[in-house]
This record gives sequence, structure tokens and C-alpha cells, in this order.
Amino acid sequence: MTQKKKVLVVGSGIGGSTLAYTLQRAGIDAHCIDIKSCIPMTGSGINLMHNTLRALGSIGLAEQCMDSGFPFQAFKQHAASGQLLMTNPAPACCGIRRPELARILESAAEGVGAVLEKDLTVTDLTDRADQVEVTLSDGRQQSYDLVVAADGAYSKLRDRIFGPEHKVWFAGQSCWRFNAPRPNDVDAFCLWRSADGRRTVGAFPTSKETCYFFFLESSDKHLHLDKDQLHTLLFERLAAFSAPALRDSLAHVTSANQVIFRPFDINLVPPPWHRGRVVLLGDAAHSPTPQMTSGGGMAIEDAVVLTECLSQTASVPEALQSYSNRRFERVKTVWDASLQLCRYEQEPVPNPQRSAALLLQTYQYLGQPM
Repeated sequence: MTQKKKVLVVGSGIGGSTLAYTLQRAGIDAHCIDIKSCIPMTGSGINLMHNTLRALGSIGLAEQCMDSGFPFQAFKQHAASGQLLMTNPAPACCGIRRPELARILESAAEGVGAVLEKDLTVTDLTDRADQVEVTLSDGRQQSYDLVVAADGAYSKLRDRIFGPEHKVWFAGQSCWRFNAPRPNDVDAFCLWRSADGRRTVGAFPTSKETCYFFFLESSDKHLHLDKDQLHTLLFERLAAFSAPALRDSLAHVTSANQVIFRPFDINLVPPPWHRGRVVLLGDAAHSPTPQMTSGGGMAIEDAVVLTECLSQTASVPEALQSYSNRRFERVKTVWDASLQLCRYEQEPVPNPQRSAALLLQTYQYLGQPM
């Protein structure tokens, strides 16, 4: 672009902080705000897939993530007892704790001069065709060339600009998550399956010292659970698993606040992902189920591609159209595969071979350029 632009990024999660970094690095002024007061110190892990590491490598951040996390290239399947059934090669991945990834991304953004502010949100917004006038929650009024809604699956900015018809919907599964010291044999993406194949526990390393476990539960509606009893309820659900790695890790869970329980509330906004000079990014545009472990990765790719479009296209409207054109089909392919895997897992008799074939097919697709 011929003139330096100023962009407001609403939401400093994975996608928003990556975008703040890539924009500022490209010479576009980035102002990133978040309603939260700080980076949450609790949180589960995230698996950075091969395509995500490639995107991070293109902006100079992959090595730092791999140094802080745990790279691996294997997929292990076990019986509920812990017996190793098979080991298969996997695309290059890196497990990392979400708070650590957030620290890396926000520090990188601030390091190149992006402005990051917490305890702040948008209270009013008017699109003037050539600029967007914004009132912030502290009373400031500012103008921007572009506003990016990176405020997550429950995006208030998306609902305001795109309408309530794009709200999330429940995909029929929820996830139990907890962190633990890493057992030696959790050195890859690991699964333990119950004898009937209907229950699966997963884990992967998030650093040399830590790992993250998850358990998926199907239900017709949102489960309403006693938050003070989450650890007890988790123990009940995993009673049939005797694998030493899992039992030893569960022994470290002594209170409900160590357990994270979330329903899979998902959406996929049809293109274009912009209305005037307001554009969606990450979960605000496409919140998938986590079976492809690609929600954060797709948000990182969004940030890289949107920055390229803004840097290489003559006008903001052209850049936003190019962004939607480049991203939608790729995101939809991964989103559809994740949802199909989720539905396979809800069948009375799951078929692991069918799921594995779809996983492999989608991993290969992700190997293609963004």
C-alpha cells in the first residue's frame, strides 16, 4: 500500500497477537486490545502442526516456539491398560502450553512496536467507508483504516457487524483437559482407547517437563456440571483406564480448578469475511472442533495471509477480498474434516481406521501452501 495504515485488532489471543506482530513488522501500525486484564496463567496445551510451524517459520517465530515447547513426529496408540499397540510417523508437530505461546506472540508484537492494551474493548463503531471511527471502553475515540475482529468464537464484534445468525452451535461433544508433569513415555501424540473403543484419552508433551491430557465426551446437549466437582467427575469417567502414565498423571489432579471443561461450540462464517472495513480472523470466522488440532494454527495462518494481502494489494477493500478468497476453502476443508471426525466419534461403534484415513488425508492437504 502506498500510505501507512493503522489497524485495530480486537482480541489478543493466538490470531490477534500474531496479526499485531505481522502487521507492525510489515510497516502497518497495529493497535491490539483485549478485554482481559492479562495473559491467563492457566490453560491447556496446543499442538502446533507442520503447517503452523511453517507459518511461524515464515515470520521468524517457529524456533522460539520449538525451544519452549516439545517437538515430536510420532503418533502412539495404546490399550486402556497402557500396552503400546502401534507407533506411526506423524507430521512435524510441537506441543506447547497456551500461556507460553501467548507470551511468545505478545512479546514479539511489542518487540516490533505494536501497541497492546488490556482491560479494553470497543463500545461503539461507525464505518465511514474510508475509515472506521471507534469508541473504546475507556472513552477514547480513534480512527482506523481497518478493524479486525479477533475476539474468538463468541465474538461480540462479529455478532454486531455480521448479525446473530453466525453465532456458534453445539457439535455434540465436550472436552475435559488437565495439565500434568510429563511421563517419559508421553513423547508423542498419544491415545489410550477403552476395550469397546467408545472412550479415548489423549495426551501430548507441551515441554520437556509438562504434558496435557484430554478426554472427549459426547452428549445431545450442553452438559451442566458442578464446577466444584470437576476433578471427581473426571476420575469417574476415566476409572476404566489403568495405564500407568494416565494414573500417575491423574494423581496430580487434586482440585476442580485444575480441570478445564469446555463444550465444542463451533461456527463457520461464509465468505466474504468482511463487512466494509471490519474483517473477521481466527475463531471469530471459523471455530472448529479440535480433532485436527488446527484452530490456533488456522488463526496464525489467517494473520500471515491477511498481512500479506494488506501489504501487497493497492486498497483495503481489494486486500480484504483477496484474504477471503485465499483463506476460505483451505479453512473449510480443515473445518469439515474436524467436524466429520467429531461425528465419527459419536457413532455407537467408532471405526478408528476410517478416522485415521481422514486424518492422513487432511494432514497431507495441510502440507500445501497457505
